[in-house]
Amino acid sequence: MAFFKRFLKDHVSSPASPAPETPLRVLPAVERRTEERHAVSQDFALKATLSYVGRDVTGAPMSDSRHGWNWKGRLVDCSEAGVRIQLGAGLQAVIGESCDLRLGIQDFEVIVPCHVVNITENAEGMVFGLQHEIFDETARLKYLRLVDVVALGSTLLLHSRTPGPDDSGYVVENYRSSRSARLTVWRHPADESVSAFEIQINDCLLRAAEGQGLEYFTGDDAGSRPATAVQCHEIHQLFQWVVANLPAAVPADVRDFLRGFAG
Repeated sequence: MAFFKRFLKDHVSSPASPAPETPLRVLPAVERRTEERHAVSQDFALKATLSYVGRDVTGAPMSDSRHGWNWKGRLVDCSEAGVRIQLGAGLQAVIGESCDLRLGIQDFEVIVPCHVVNITENAEGMVFGLQHEIFDETARLKYLRLVDVVALGSTLLLHSRTPGPDDSGYVVENYRSSRSARLTVWRHPADESVSAFEIQINDCLLRAAEGQGLEYFTGDDAGSRPATAVQCHEIHQLFQWVVANLPAAVPADVRDFLRGFAG
């Protein structure tokens, strides 16, 4: 938790709307989230477990408590107000079903009260759309920090590219994010293979070139300074999470180059 407080920013947003009072059978419904959704890659090591009362084939609840009813899943995407979670085949639920969503990565964990707003089926099983009901401020801030981690990588898109070598002698690509992240990539002009990169993630800065090790800094271009040993470890962890959740819009060779340093 201390890591998230140091390197990820808090957000202020309104609590999610209360649960609807129409417990219909399993039918797709229109998702009403207007916040930006952030895709969650299968490479991103985020654990997700959904707790709700199991139901039989008729849809009748098999218990009067959610205790012990835990379904492992995988987040498809998330926003500040809700998520979509991929679950196994055959799970029964109703629109308006109350749930607890447990999300964790390494030693960070948050439990998010929520309810089901839509249900769809795909080749992997069932996808539940969930709307959060977070009224505890501490839990809300913890969840929003986690959304930040996801969004820092998933929102990086190509912003500009030099038509040829610039003053550095390399072709330069700049990627920008809707969050506090940017990525600069230098390519060899002869074959356009990746030579080096620099990535800013909130108040952390990392640089590396082929054949060299990573350099870690805190601050930004206007006032960066070498990170301490403890900060290097924490910054590298954040770097790994961001790299694991880069979108397909970032070219495969760039993603592979970054993964080589992320480990």
